[in-house]
Amino acid sequence: MRKRFAALVLVATVSACARLSGPPTSSFSVFFPPYSAELDQDAQTAIHNAAAFAKSRPSEPVILIGYSAPPDPGKDVPGLSELRAQAVKTVLVSDGVNPNRISAIAKGITDPKANMPELSVRRVDISVGALPPG
Repeated sequence: MRKRFAALVLVATVSACARLSGPPTSSFSVFFPPYSAELDQDAQTAIHNAAAFAKSRPSEPVILIGYSAPPDPGKDVPGLSELRAQAVKTVLVSDGVNPNRISAIAKGITDPKANMPELSVRRVDISVGALPPG
């Protein structure tokens, strides 16, 4: 019985170590001005950092998730979360990330949670290696 228990503990330990030593993942967020898919210098820097990370892990997927803030009549831009994700993808590809690795998801309008600035929903999350949390 003890040998079986010891073997089970060994298998569990090896499995846990394998999960811990799996491929590293990282997430980057790119923020946008209201009603725009324009990339400012901070956004470009975030994308360049994501591209460098992605190029160092060429077998990992790159997932983009675009968001936009609640609409404002007269100012809203239809499909803005998709336009933002496409803007980010364009820069990633120009930085050398293979476009076949990149998947884009447009979440559309997202209401900010309580105590969350509206800026937080005017973004694209870039995840290299796995889906971002949440």
